[in-house]
Amino acid sequence: MKKRIYLTPVVIFLLLIFTQPGFAQSDYEIVQNFKAKHQKIEKQIKDATSLEELNAVVIGIDQLKQEYVEHKELLDKSLYPDNYNKAFEKLIVAYVLRQGDFTTIDVLQTEVVELEQEVEFLNRRNNELIIKIEDLKARRNKDKKTIAELENLIADLRISLRKRDKLVVDMMDKLMPPIMKEKATLSPEDKNLVRREERKEDVLQNVKISIEDNIRFLEATSLNPDDIKDVQKQQEQFSDTWKAIGPKLVDVYADKSSKAMALKEIDSLYSQWYSKSVNQNVWRSIRDEFKAHGINLKEFNYGDEFVNTIKLFIDDEIKNLGVKSDDASEKAYVNFTDSTWFAIVKPKWVPYLMEGGLLTVEQKDEVEMSIEEWKSELYPSKWWLYVLLWLGIVIIIIPAVLIFIKRRKKSKEKFQDIANE
Repeated sequence: MKKRIYLTPVVIFLLLIFTQPGFAQSDYEIVQNFKAKHQKIEKQIKDATSLEELNAVVIGIDQLKQEYVEHKELLDKSLYPDNYNKAFEKLIVAYVLRQGDFTTIDVLQTEVVELEQEVEFLNRRNNELIIKIEDLKARRNKDKKTIAELENLIADLRISLRKRDKLVVDMMDKLMPPIMKEKATLSPEDKNLVRREERKEDVLQNVKISIEDNIRFLEATSLNPDDIKDVQKQQEQFSDTWKAIGPKLVDVYADKSSKAMALKEIDSLYSQWYSKSVNQNVWRSIRDEFKAHGINLKEFNYGDEFVNTIKLFIDDEIKNLGVKSDDASEKAYVNFTDSTWFAIVKPKWVPYLMEGGLLTVEQKDEVEMSIEEWKSELYPSKWWLYVLLWLGIVIIIIPAVLIFIKRRKKSKEKFQDIANE
């Protein structure tokens, strides 16, 4: 026999209440659920990594609006100082701004591709110029035509390097869209937004190539102080840009496992370019000044070596006095002092060396003391000739003058006696 279940009116009423969501939710729950869904959409907008993903959020915004339109009056009161409409305006503004990020990045990345093509062309051209310069410098007998060609190639290379470096700086800047400049740290989603996997290493590689080519340029050429100052100014501009945005570029575009190595490698190249290569070019350029006037000095790379090399050369010349012909010794002296040291090195290079802390006043004086010693050995003092001359004057000329005066006096007295008679 089946047992019958009877539902009282009260039970039926309660069942109706609990089975209808509209009655089950309190005002508080409605507001909290709306806020949670609103925040979820905000996060979806922020975390979107493509335009397709972002556009899908629009559907969610519309659904949320339709779902809670019947609670508009409640939400207007509960969301103060905002309201139902302002809550959705905020979502639309966030969507538009995020859409602008993608548009900006697409434009910048298109420009980067164009810059990369120009940089690639200049990289090849610079490499060809450096090879030509090294070939011309290797020729032992350089005629005027070869020297002129070498100077023109160096000028072309200098201009090309500056243009290429500017392009690389522009490229670094364009790879830093607003989102990277505005945020101190980037989320994984931000990095995915700006990163292009297929080209992520290009920017770092071009930075390294730029620095390496500038180092090769300094190794292949001899510059004057003004040129060196231009190079240093160029270095500072490049370095300032790298310090400002380089670490972020590495963070975004380098593999996680190689970030530290990428920074270390580029910083090391900067150090080599900024100090070692420039200083070596300075000393090599000074050595070339002497070489151009027939003075072959041993290699030197800092102030003490420079002074010691010059003193060693002068000491050898002094030792060879009497072994070499007088003409050869005198020619070496004139070429070293009049044609090179006093004409070029001292006025042009010594101020630069002293200003840069590469040479001290004492070291400069030490060089010139050695030159004076060389001069005194090559042209010894003739003081004994002056003594003989004075002795001659005293012994010969003065008595002769006295005898002449005495004789003239006697002649005058004799003439007066005759006149008196």
